[in-house]
Amino acid sequence: MTPLAKLQHRFQESVLDPGKAVSTTWISASGRAAPDIQLSIYCHAYRARLREVLANDYPATQTAIGDDHFNALVTDYIDTHPSHYFNLRDFGQHLPGYLADRVQYDAGYQEMHWLVELAEFEWTLGLAFNAADVILFTEQDMAEIPFEAWPELRFIVHPSLHRLEFEWNTPEMWLALTADPPTPVSAVHNQAGSWLIWREQLVTRFRSMPGDEQQALDKVCMGGSFYQICEQLATLMNEEEVPLRAAGLLKAWIARGLIHKAYLNT
Repeated sequence: MTPLAKLQHRFQESVLDPGKAVSTTWISASGRAAPDIQLSIYCHAYRARLREVLANDYPATQTAIGDDHFNALVTDYIDTHPSHYFNLRDFGQHLPGYLADRVQYDAGYQEMHWLVELAEFEWTLGLAFNAADVILFTEQDMAEIPFEAWPELRFIVHPSLHRLEFEWNTPEMWLALTADPPTPVSAVHNQAGSWLIWREQLVTRFRSMPGDEQQALDKVCMGGSFYQICEQLATLMNEEEVPLRAAGLLKAWIARGLIHKAYLNT
């Protein structure tokens, strides 16, 4: 290991484990602050920046449990999941899973089962916003496809599209907690629901989906053909209603920017 590499390794160790007693003889004493003060500044700045990133990614989660509770949570998270990324966009991806463990094993979180869904929702909103930009399939493109090709037509969805299942009142909680000022809201929901999350131009969107749309969109995401989508809908409604419903769903998906392209298996 070169002298520079040794110096970098020692500095990294000191920043990642500030509680460990280390010699500071390798730090210049000619600066405006003592060596231990210089090192403590970097230790504090490292964690402060990561806490800021997590607060930006999980604003509703922070509001829900309060600043003190959130700061303690993310401090433990930083120690458990130190950053291995050049881009801090990915740093918070493990927080929902980390919260799931806390809810299961930490008595202080056992009345907060809804918190895992809330964090997962917030992270997914970020994923949708940061997804790659692609050319969209349009109604004009749809009009140019020959009628006889439709049964075997398949679709690729926009890379920002995600589907989540919620047992709690998660989207309403997020809206209430991120309002200015935050408003009271209950975590309890009468029934589980399926929600769609995606980015429409530069705006992240989300909405609930009825059962037939859930199953039809699942078929699309699994690479099913338009004929197979219609077959799926036929298990849920009268056959004579299927063509209009399938065409209506597809038109709505295209209008909201959910479809990237259509193709035929060859």
